[in-house]
Amino acid sequence: MNREEAQKLVESEISRLQNQYDPIECIVLEDETIEKDWGWVFFYQSKDYLESGDFRDMLCGNAPYIVNRHTGALTETGTAHNIEHYINEYEAAL
Repeated sequence: MNREEAQKLVESEISRLQNQYDPIECIVLEDETIEKDWGWVFFYQSKDYLESGDFRDMLCGNAPYIVNRHTGALTETGTAHNIEHYINEYEAAL
């Protein structure tokens, strides 16, 4: 799996989780993507926030996703800790 395929997987998951009654368009933050030997960590945010900078448009609780390049497995991280914590947990489980 390459980065483009992994990002499409994340975008598909974000779309799947959208509230059908109040959809918020989200965009993967390509410049913030972390690449590791085993895959990538993708961050995302609402398109409205990225365009306006207005904190009322900002997503909260949008945990980054990990995609394993070898298996294509998609793993949601969390928001209670910094991303390094979740990366370390993921790597320890490999």
